[in-house]
Amino acid sequence: MVHRVALPLTVLGLAATLATACGGSAPPTTTAKPTGPTAANALPTGAPLATPGERMAYRLALQGMDLATYELAVGTVEDVGGKHAIVVQSHAKAVGLVKMVANIDDTFTSWIDTSNGRSLRWLTDEYATKSDDKERTLARIADRTGTSVPVEFHLNDAAPTAEPQTVSLAETWDYNAFLIALRSWEGAPGSAFVAEVFRSRFLWHVAMKIGGKTKLVTELGELPALRLDGHAYKLDRKGGRASDDERDFTIWISDDAGRVPLQVTARTDYGDVVMKIVDYAPGK
Repeated sequence: MVHRVALPLTVLGLAATLATACGGSAPPTTTAKPTGPTAANALPTGAPLATPGERMAYRLALQGMDLATYELAVGTVEDVGGKHAIVVQSHAKAVGLVKMVANIDDTFTSWIDTSNGRSLRWLTDEYATKSDDKERTLARIADRTGTSVPVEFHLNDAAPTAEPQTVSLAETWDYNAFLIALRSWEGAPGSAFVAEVFRSRFLWHVAMKIGGKTKLVTELGELPALRLDGHAYKLDRKGGRASDDERDFTIWISDDAGRVPLQVTARTDYGDVVMKIVDYAPGK
């Protein structure tokens, strides 16, 4: 099975991981934050736009050098606490010379409520930075109580420890569920919202805005696309801002019936990390 959550934050995370592995830390970006009317949790409610067997494959590159591959796959429907949930998984893996400086072979799994598209559970398996240690995080989003989401973390075969996450918004997302929901997001240019999204072990504050419609040249051909601009920063376990580090990214989603994520660009002071689609299977 393949997994990894939301494409935008995944690209940001890989950019930060690769910068650290190469001996530096990615400085804050300086592009403008999304502005305009903003609503919390404005994503549509309904069955998620995800078909069993659907698969998307991407290539990540920085200044023409391939960094990693990324796959997003939709699995079957399972029971999670009495609710029907579709499994969405993603997988990122370093390629070429990057494997010498960054141990990236990470898997992320989401269970998404088929009735409303919301996150129920989030599981990550990934290597620690510059290490062969394997980190596993389980966020039981459906078991949220008030402003606290139960999170369990353990390293290798050690017993899991509780790391409850404080949240401030009415809904909590994970990478994969967030991306699937963005596929259904509609609105006029400038429409915006904010969300709290799990990436790996931590929660991020994410502001999104619709940029407008355009054409995008991909390996699948030139396609109509909807541009979404994002601005994100990491939160600590108490729900406060973890640092001054901010990240900006742009997502292009095909403006057709498929609503396929086509490209993600994460801006860093080392250049743009670009993730482009290279293959797509629609599922059944």
